[in-house]
Amino acid sequence: MSIVIWLFAGGLVGWGVSNYLTYTRPEAIAFNVAVGVLGAILARWVVAPALGVPPGFGVFGLLVSAFGAAALLFCVHFVQQTAVTVSK
Repeated sequence: MSIVIWLFAGGLVGWGVSNYLTYTRPEAIAFNVAVGVLGAILARWVVAPALGVPPGFGVFGLLVSAFGAAALLFCVHFVQQTAVTVSK
């Protein structure tokens, strides 16, 4: 059940980033949600054990998932912006 919460947290962060960055294309919103979910999963499997966050559902687990989603989304958008700037 806790993995569903991680997926929800990542999807919610991805959707929020799409709204914050005001994307109008549906594929950009789906991409952000997918990257958010991936970031949440990676954070729960890699970062949470390193920080000593217990497995399962909890406030700290939810925060780690949301932070992982936001961090991965930031990295992806930074790389995209850098690639656009370099190609000009």
